[in-house]
Amino acid sequence: MNRNSSVKARIAISLLPKLNSCIYLPLIERCGGLEGFFLESDQALNQLYRELNIPTDTFNRKTAIQNSEAEIEQLDKHEIQICTIEDGCYPELLRQCADAPLVFFYKGKLKSSPANKYLAIVGTRHASSRCEARVTALVEDLVNLGCRPVLVSGLAYGIDASAHRASLKFGLTTLAVLGHGLHMIYPATHKSMARQILETGGAWISEFPCTANIHPSNFLRRNRIIAGLCHATLVAESAIKGGAMATARLAMSYDREVMAFPGRPEDKYSAGCNFLIKENIAALTENATDVAHLLGYPIKKTTLQQTILPNFSDDEQGNTLIQLLSENGALHIDELCQLTQRPSSELAAILLQLELEGKIIGLAGKKYSLR
Repeated sequence: MNRNSSVKARIAISLLPKLNSCIYLPLIERCGGLEGFFLESDQALNQLYRELNIPTDTFNRKTAIQNSEAEIEQLDKHEIQICTIEDGCYPELLRQCADAPLVFFYKGKLKSSPANKYLAIVGTRHASSRCEARVTALVEDLVNLGCRPVLVSGLAYGIDASAHRASLKFGLTTLAVLGHGLHMIYPATHKSMARQILETGGAWISEFPCTANIHPSNFLRRNRIIAGLCHATLVAESAIKGGAMATARLAMSYDREVMAFPGRPEDKYSAGCNFLIKENIAALTENATDVAHLLGYPIKKTTLQQTILPNFSDDEQGNTLIQLLSENGALHIDELCQLTQRPSSELAAILLQLELEGKIIGLAGKKYSLR
């Protein structure tokens, strides 16, 4: 990496965490760009601070430029690339967020095609095996529907890891947004998975330089990038408090779709999902078709196959109805009429007989299912 002033300026921005936000984009633009901020005189910069209501001496430019040398060495050593708000490869959805980072680091490939759909799958580190399996099945079903979104998560234990593993298993590109510099992987047990993400065309992303200290708050800060990169965020499993809940609220603030798997009321790590649904923050999501519709994929609605009954006896018609309920699950009497081309008055008597014989169950709303 060439140690020119432009590169140093880009890296120095990342070493000033308070400045590394599009909130300060008006200041950067008034200076003529990222490099211009570091070239501006103290007098001119203080004047801009006053005009933009920014406290003076907020940013130590000199120290940041000096420290950029050490960071450049780390970027060279670990083959880490840098992307700024001024670059064409900066993700467009993230660019739209008011608090997006001015600068971030990455390894791998940044997908920026407008045709790509981006889906974040997030949740608790204490994921249940039931919900991990649910995430895997969802990703498989999306692929079977012909939907191939880029999946984004945080490479943490639990739901994050399940989302990345499923992406790798079913051939989807996946991005891992990390809460630390890209010279390392945390947790270390996910190093192999992280390498596979790069090998299959994905990327690691972080706004944190290698030389910065790791703080627990970093993992909350990175959630805005996860939400900002995506058209939609799915909370698979979460308690009332946690990073996934913060990511959902951030996605909502960016006017993006939010989805959640419903869970059992007594489950601690379903309480967050149920709350998001109850408060109309998230759409209740049960399957891949729900996700595909919210992402805007053109999914064809399946139609029931019609079965025309000849003039058979009641017993034969009863067997046919049982077969239809076995193949399709619970059906409304109108659907049974459509499938069999028989009037409801005729079917009602047969359905009642089957119910009395204990072969089917009458449900609310004139629906029937097998017992």
